[in-house]
Amino acid sequence: MNMKKLLSILMLSWAFVCGQAQQSVDMDWWREGRFGMFIHWGLYSVAAGEWNGKPVDGIGEWIQNFAKVPNNEYEKLADKLTLAKYNPEEWVKLAKQAGARYIVFTTKHHEGFCMYPSEVSDFDIERTPYKRDPLKELVEACRKHGVKVGFYYSHRQDWREEDAAVMQNEYDGHYGKPKSEVKPNLDRYIREKALPQMRELLTRYGKIDLLWYDTPFDLTKEQSRTFVNVVRELQPECIVNGRVGYNLGDYGALGDNEMPCSRVNMDLEMVATMNHTWGYKKNDQNWKSPKDILCSLIECASRGVNYMVNIGPKEDGTVPQPSIDIMDFIGRWMQKNSEAVYGTTGNPFNDNFPWGYVTHKGNVIYLHLLREPLNRCIALKGLSTSITKAEILASGKKVTVTNQSYPVLTVPAHLNYDEIPVLKLVCKSPVRFSEDNYMNENVVSIPVASGKIIPGKEGSLTIAEGGNTQNFHAGTGKLQLKCVIDEPGTYKVRVFTSRHWRRSFAEGARITLKVDDNTPFNSVLMKKDGELSNVRQNSYPETWSDIGTVHFKQKGTKGLELSVNATGTFSRLGFFGEDIQNESEKNIRFMRIELIKEAH
Repeated sequence: MNMKKLLSILMLSWAFVCGQAQQSVDMDWWREGRFGMFIHWGLYSVAAGEWNGKPVDGIGEWIQNFAKVPNNEYEKLADKLTLAKYNPEEWVKLAKQAGARYIVFTTKHHEGFCMYPSEVSDFDIERTPYKRDPLKELVEACRKHGVKVGFYYSHRQDWREEDAAVMQNEYDGHYGKPKSEVKPNLDRYIREKALPQMRELLTRYGKIDLLWYDTPFDLTKEQSRTFVNVVRELQPECIVNGRVGYNLGDYGALGDNEMPCSRVNMDLEMVATMNHTWGYKKNDQNWKSPKDILCSLIECASRGVNYMVNIGPKEDGTVPQPSIDIMDFIGRWMQKNSEAVYGTTGNPFNDNFPWGYVTHKGNVIYLHLLREPLNRCIALKGLSTSITKAEILASGKKVTVTNQSYPVLTVPAHLNYDEIPVLKLVCKSPVRFSEDNYMNENVVSIPVASGKIIPGKEGSLTIAEGGNTQNFHAGTGKLQLKCVIDEPGTYKVRVFTSRHWRRSFAEGARITLKVDDNTPFNSVLMKKDGELSNVRQNSYPETWSDIGTVHFKQKGTKGLELSVNATGTFSRLGFFGEDIQNESEKNIRFMRIELIKEAH
């Protein structure tokens, strides 16, 4: 057998082994858990958002880039990374008491500093006053308390290494020379540093449950595959996240703080900050409220998505008190209501209950109430199975149900909505749901993900992982939607779009919306009439445009057809932080359309 043929057989065998390993990855614990805790900790924790005594704009872990600090200056921070109060068991208890089922720890962020002793590079924890291995201690604490453990590793960006330079996103000076003199060799970086460090992480610490890569940027598909293969080889049961690149991970990739806009039918994970930064930044006191963070966890569960919330410890290892308070708040709620999160499969109804969110498991439905429903009444249109038992999950107090053509609930008076009460509904099996978009509290909400795509002359729009449209412009077709109108009358038409925070609202965008056989909205100019105020506002702002009203003379099922005449133009608000999906500029990111019944 000649060498070329032998090499071909070996490559095919390796591909088969990798494929078999990927198929055997157990996602059950991850899907069941739904909730994790992220930890960002590194030299940036010492800087804490300041350089030379002056605050630096931007997220804390990118301070070297934003403050334009050369490597020979930045590395001096290692002397001040004391870990003097580091207690990994406290961190794990914080996560576990909040109900988090897994922890992901930053072993190396973009700064290139390893938070463990590495034989591949001397830019590691051994430069600090701490003479032990903090990663080993955290892994041991996780195992002691039954919490799954994951490692974050920045596989594409490494500001310590010229070979890993990403010229568009970096300032002129990391390496002490002009950009024109920096000649990166990414293959060499992967071969000589990234893969050897991955082997260290995957062989030193026993079983690892999750490997979390980040910012694939300009990796080739084969380079991304290399980072999957090393995990398959050394830790076949370890889950690989979506940011390895090219959809090669075991679940998809969302952007930072990006929430899907409807229920999804694939494995996804939202990663979220508690304030506006990941690494510790002492001047960032824009803490999200504990209730808002809890609502994000619940909303993720209602979308069928995991939620991983971040803490950014200080250089000495202490966790900022607001982070502790938030995790404690979540923990108190989870002690009483965790069954409405763990193992759930998302909202089986249309995504339009104004009072809150819905999760589902087997023959049980959970209603998470963020506010009192209108007239304390909930009509579960689309549920054709009767409810045999209804109660407040935390207290067991019974809830009145009337089973008609669909169940109607009477919510008890004087519930504490600050604590987000949950109604537990036990149904007859099998449970049957309609996917029609019904009206609730005078609003019909129509997710774009529920539509039928009609391709155009230049290809086809698609629905992104987050449930929004992508590649939607004049040449890529139309989106056909349906809804059920309960009452004749006049309805305001409100169109919701989102964008990445580094893009302005698109000026000059025009759309056409047909309603049944009529075209009441022909090449309508989209205006920014309002923006939702929520925890995602600084990452993926959600904007609405009121394009007019439509009158329905009769109730019944109505058809809508959405198309784009012009995508408009937006202003780039900088190069850092572009969305991880590398979204096309020729796209309007539609989320949903709402029909809001006007009062007589």
